[in-house]
Amino acid sequence: MPSTGCDLRPPLAWQICSGPSDHNCHDHKYIPRLDTMADDLRTYLALGDSMSIDLYTGVEGGGAVNQFHRWLNYHNWLGKSWALKDRTADMCRMRYVPADAKGDVITLTIGGNDLLADKERYLDQGLLSFAQEHMGLLTAIRRQNPAALFIVGNIYAPQTPLPDGLVKALDEANAVIASNVRSLDGRLADIRGAFRDHEAEYLCYDIEPSLKGATVIAGLFQPSANRHLPPQI
Repeated sequence: MPSTGCDLRPPLAWQICSGPSDHNCHDHKYIPRLDTMADDLRTYLALGDSMSIDLYTGVEGGGAVNQFHRWLNYHNWLGKSWALKDRTADMCRMRYVPADAKGDVITLTIGGNDLLADKERYLDQGLLSFAQEHMGLLTAIRRQNPAALFIVGNIYAPQTPLPDGLVKALDEANAVIASNVRSLDGRLADIRGAFRDHEAEYLCYDIEPSLKGATVIAGLFQPSANRHLPPQI
């Protein structure tokens, strides 16, 4: 049986963000930390879906984005203080990500809801349209942020075992994501690899990261930061 290890209400697990009147990624509000001098303040821009949010962890600040933001400030990464611009949203899809947003460090977790919403079409027609939409999104983000550290997560499997056809489609989608990330000088966070065979431990409500899963995702962001030698920002 899938774990229900989250402490909050069950989500509408199969409802998908459908536009501005729903769970629109653009509508997510945030309050940057402004408790330091402006010259020393840099921006961590978080984009994407519920892989990154607090909601299902049962802990305020328990999501991957907030954990990684604390890590950036705790380690005074690049000798700077970091404000969080959180533009993530539950059930977000690629078409709703605010690709014009700007940051010095960017994380993006996206694609799972797109695969879920259009799985019959992708199984029937292949993943070319997924690949093109994903590349278009990454290209738009990189165009706005040419010097940023850009970390992109791939897509894990749910707790419920997938049929062989969906496993193959997921593997192909993750290969597309990896190729797109490389082509735009991004850094891949291999969430699928880290969660493989640990879905019961790292997920709840079948598809949502638990606190432990969110901690693993945040931990995947950190090596990319440690390996990044940027121009002076």
